[in-house]
Amino acid sequence: MVQRKFFVSLLVSTLLISSTGGLVAAASTTKNDKQTSVSSSINDSSKRNTPETTRVVHTLSNLSPVKVTSRSTVKLTDVNILSQDDGNVVTYTLTYKNNDSTPMVMLDYWSKVKTKGGTLFSPKLIAKDQEKKTVAPGSTVDLTYVMKVGREVKLSDLNFLIVKWDFSQANYERTLGKFNVPASYSITTPVGKTKTVRLSDSAVKVKVAGIKVFPGEDKNQYVKIGVNLNNISYKLLENPNIKWILRTPSGTNYPLTPDKDSTSVSIQAQANKALSLMASLPTSVKLQKSELLLVEEQGEEKTVLPVAALQLPEASKTNVEVAANQPNIISVEGQRLSTLLESAKVRVDDGAYDLNMQLVLKNEGKKAIKVPTYTFEVRTADGTVYPIETKALDALKLNPGDIKTIKLNTSLQGDGDTSKIKLYAMSPMNKSESTESTTPSNSFEFSYPVGVYAIPQAVSSGDGLTTESVIKNNKGTFGVSLGSLQRLPWLDSDIVAAKVTIRNAGTKTVQLPELEAMFTIDSAQVDGDKKLIYTQSGKLLGAGMTTEAYLLTKIPSELRMSRLEVSLIEKVSEEETNEWITLNTSGLIQPISYVSTGKTYTSGTADKVTEMGVRRTIRYPGTSSDIVYTEFEMTNKSLRQSGLGKLVGYFKTSDGQYYRATAKQSERLPGPGQKSIVTFWAKVPKSGTFSDMRLIVGEGIADSKFVTGEGEATAYVNALAFEVPPTSINVLGTLTNIDLYPYTFTANSVRAYLAGSSSVQVEMNYSLSRNEEIEMGENEHKLILTLTDQAGKTFEKELAIGTDLKAGTNQTLSWSIEDSFFEKLRGGSYRLTVYDQFQGQRIRLAEQGYGYDLTKLPKEEPEDFR
Repeated sequence: MVQRKFFVSLLVSTLLISSTGGLVAAASTTKNDKQTSVSSSINDSSKRNTPETTRVVHTLSNLSPVKVTSRSTVKLTDVNILSQDDGNVVTYTLTYKNNDSTPMVMLDYWSKVKTKGGTLFSPKLIAKDQEKKTVAPGSTVDLTYVMKVGREVKLSDLNFLIVKWDFSQANYERTLGKFNVPASYSITTPVGKTKTVRLSDSAVKVKVAGIKVFPGEDKNQYVKIGVNLNNISYKLLENPNIKWILRTPSGTNYPLTPDKDSTSVSIQAQANKALSLMASLPTSVKLQKSELLLVEEQGEEKTVLPVAALQLPEASKTNVEVAANQPNIISVEGQRLSTLLESAKVRVDDGAYDLNMQLVLKNEGKKAIKVPTYTFEVRTADGTVYPIETKALDALKLNPGDIKTIKLNTSLQGDGDTSKIKLYAMSPMNKSESTESTTPSNSFEFSYPVGVYAIPQAVSSGDGLTTESVIKNNKGTFGVSLGSLQRLPWLDSDIVAAKVTIRNAGTKTVQLPELEAMFTIDSAQVDGDKKLIYTQSGKLLGAGMTTEAYLLTKIPSELRMSRLEVSLIEKVSEEETNEWITLNTSGLIQPISYVSTGKTYTSGTADKVTEMGVRRTIRYPGTSSDIVYTEFEMTNKSLRQSGLGKLVGYFKTSDGQYYRATAKQSERLPGPGQKSIVTFWAKVPKSGTFSDMRLIVGEGIADSKFVTGEGEATAYVNALAFEVPPTSINVLGTLTNIDLYPYTFTANSVRAYLAGSSSVQVEMNYSLSRNEEIEMGENEHKLILTLTDQAGKTFEKELAIGTDLKAGTNQTLSWSIEDSFFEKLRGGSYRLTVYDQFQGQRIRLAEQGYGYDLTKLPKEEPEDFR
């Protein structure tokens, strides 16, 4: 009984040691052990003289299994070795297969490792396998062991022993068999082959997709390794604790950093994931015959375990650096993205220059791709780097065959010689910072060139105006030029109006995309109100056709700017926009085209031609301010009823003061050859200078379209400046052919009848003719007739032209004047004066003297002196 308790106690203690990975090293192997052990190792290579012994093998499948029962077996299925400074780490995997009808208890079996010289090592089960206690009938279990050996130990030096408890033996254990890795075995998977490994207890096939080298800085090079993981298990593989190492033929290890899309490894069952791994190495490092090592961290101590070694193919440097006007092919998600630096423009200014480039992207793959947010920079021969800011790649997606042109702009120091510089397209910055550790291994940044482009022969773009830029995309080929750039007064702010011409440079009819306006002033983006207005309806453009658009924004009137960028933004959806094109200027605002006195300006083309000019400008004097009033003529020179929309005007004095003009305009468009008159007026201080005054006239805009009818303009474009010196009004000495444009007035006869009472009847026969070829808005002028008696008494009559005064010949007008002054008046003369009154202020047009008509005076009775 005592002896039985001793054996039970000994068994429990031994089992506890085994479960924690400890091993009891036997002093020697008994004779019975030698008799009962079953050797499953391949015969020593020295005993074979066939050519097969010198051939490198990459599989352990030829090793015979060891029987652990009459039906169940165990095999050595994997072995790996990792060199470290203090020795080598060896891992090996034993696969137990239970062919019995009852569970196999794993506490009954364990493993030992001995060298052929008899040195014993103590392998431990890795952390995740320590909980595997049994093997169910008909199933298999993988157990992986790890141990530390000397730097000089080779795998072929080791015997992997399979041991079972046997209390009939002196040391209570029996060796069931052993495995010996042949000297011809290589743990490295050949180029192009897959390696099946276990990650987080999932079977995964690992394959190297390729290796590419990118030029770096300071005698460094960037190495990018593509790896494909195929989860062949039946469960999700979620972020295994794995790391990747590049091992050179000299044995030097370089840690690899996953890019931002590879830091998280989540692979559904039977699914694939492509990883991109990066390292920065000295250019002196030779990469031929290098290896990719996959290691896994286990347990709380994060023990590094070798998992696989894969031979790397020859590194590729194809298409990283390209000559001018040559495409560079970038692989994005396995699809071909063609990039071509198509053109460059230079603007030189006092030791510095602006460089404007156009990069064309085309998806040459078979699937849609999301273009990575590459960053761009220009590098000079001496290593100076000029970054380029662009948002063109934000959320950019390209379907197969889609083309996108982006503009890249920067300013550099130098003489504009582009042969001394190159454009670098850099990968998106990979950045990850651990909150748990501040060690370098937990914080990394990588950005490497995916393309290096020689600059095409640059063309000087001058001030950026009228020079056409060509855009190629999936919509078509377009030529875009900035025709004019104006800064116009508007209330207490200014309007910046850019006129853009868009030409269909292709051979087929195309449709313009949905575009929006964007302005950038001295690198500051304008966030205020922005508008884009087309001059014609519809967005279809036939081959060679052009359309014009105006881009508008409002800025503070006191703002000074040295650089202005005008952009057309393509609206892809409510959330997504892409830069269509950016047109650069030096910030130079063109002076508004000037039309001198007596000259006209013709605008429009084809079936919409309008000739514009100033007929006359009148100054109406007032008590505290004067009114400046201009009659503006527009003549329809086309063959159809046509004309401009609602006009907006500002009077500008020689000292730079602006006065918003009130405009009156006919709503009816003039017919061919007809005129339309727009009247502009504004109140200005009496001290204002009128000699060099100009009227700025533009076409009104509201709600992103030209205003017509009664609409109220909120901005204007296409402005011209007309000289408007005040017309000298000659006062006529008769009431004949008085200019009341578009009317002409003549008083044929005037009679004022004295009746011997306080009432005087005035009768006028007149003619009022109107030029019917002229369209004009509401006539706000009044005709004032002033009768002034020879004694200085004055009486006025106000008449509305067109209503009180009716158009026609031989018209009659009569009115009465009441004043006691006339009761005793029996003769004499008076003067009749004609005034043009506008907004309560008037000018004298004509005057003529007349004698009173006495025919209606009653005859006076002779006085009786009796």
